[in-house]
Amino acid sequence: MTTMTQKRISTNTLFTALTAALILAAFPAVSNADGWELRTSRHTVPGTREIESGRIDKAIQISKVQLPHVSQQKKVAVLTNLCIAYILNEEFDQAEDYCDQATERSNEKTVSYNNRGVLKAAQGDFDSAMQDFAYAASAGCINGCKSASSGPRDLPQPVAKRNLGRAEYWAKASESNDDEQMAARSDQ
Repeated sequence: MTTMTQKRISTNTLFTALTAALILAAFPAVSNADGWELRTSRHTVPGTREIESGRIDKAIQISKVQLPHVSQQKKVAVLTNLCIAYILNEEFDQAEDYCDQATERSNEKTVSYNNRGVLKAAQGDFDSAMQDFAYAASAGCINGCKSASSGPRDLPQPVAKRNLGRAEYWAKASESNDDEQMAARSDQ
């Protein structure tokens, strides 16, 4: 199951246009070019449908109950649900804990690193976000991955590549804005 999510997340007053909140289910296309894309695990576990339907608080409640009881193979899916849910609720400290736990698992690296990259971008840490997106875009590739345009747009690696491009854009925009602010200060 694939879910891309977009919601407006304010990183600072200059970047209020960043987004990541429209929840879509089952291989949707990107509906907002500047939105960050979150992904659920390929395993549907209790809480996944609630994420997809926008019932975030219910997803958190269900996922927290399921976390100690789910099999080791599917634990990353529950951690991913919690990571996404807390990002959408803009509870970044909680999200960071679950996103980090998901990346420490041996499976679903592309999804886990992509979602943690979205968290870092939402926090305004574009350098860390780019590192996570780059790792997600190349996870599991032996001799390089095929171009994002050669496969379905909804697969984890093309999503990570698009998020990487967005992070690069916002990092450059942030740098140029910092340069302009410094120049303005020196003029005063």
